[in-house]
Amino acid sequence: MSSSTVPTLPNSPAPLWRPPGKSLSSRNVHSRSKGACRPSVVGGAEPREIMCESGLEKKAAHFFLTHPQVADLREQPNAVEWRDAEGRARRHTFDFLVTLRDTRRIAVAVKPKVHAERKHLQRTLALIATQIPRHFADGVLLITDEDLPRDIVHNAALLHHARRAADPSHDLIIRKLIASPGRATIGELVASSGLGGAGFRAVVRLIAAGAIQIVGNARIGYEAPVMWSGASTVEAA
Repeated sequence: MSSSTVPTLPNSPAPLWRPPGKSLSSRNVHSRSKGACRPSVVGGAEPREIMCESGLEKKAAHFFLTHPQVADLREQPNAVEWRDAEGRARRHTFDFLVTLRDTRRIAVAVKPKVHAERKHLQRTLALIATQIPRHFADGVLLITDEDLPRDIVHNAALLHHARRAADPSHDLIIRKLIASPGRATIGELVASSGLGGAGFRAVVRLIAAGAIQIVGNARIGYEAPVMWSGASTVEAA
């Protein structure tokens, strides 16, 4: 490559990439079935592959990974032993173990609502919750598709992916635009930034960081109204 062609290259550094850590799942969730869905996401306190056994679990993973109270997420933790109403010994593997920022741990089961109702899963989990040791989890939670409406799933996935593609220089441009308290649509912020699609991603990252708030939990898009306090936003960059 001749030196004369160098100035025409994009003036931005190549993104730093490192392979994610290995899954911490206690069991192999892969399946040879052609109809099975075994997606994965990258996340956690130390970014690693988080294996999911269904598309619904992937949606739940995005939700937890972008929740402000969640510090870490582990899939398929070690099975817990419990006894049913007849006293028979059983084992149950939860889909996720969520660690909150206050250090509490929540064991989570993710199932379609029709399956949960047919299997009386809420009643079973309530019984398991009385028997699991506190060193494993402080509580039990059932998540169904009814708890994950489309807008929440859309926002969580968008926040997760935008946060993984960091660009501090673009974030700083948006932070300067919101240095004083205000309110606008995401599209108006993007237009003011002059960054196009990169500006949109920067706005989404700042939503994930808590610097910008979606008004009324709207679906994230160019028409979505947002607001900000202006408190220490530029200094935070």
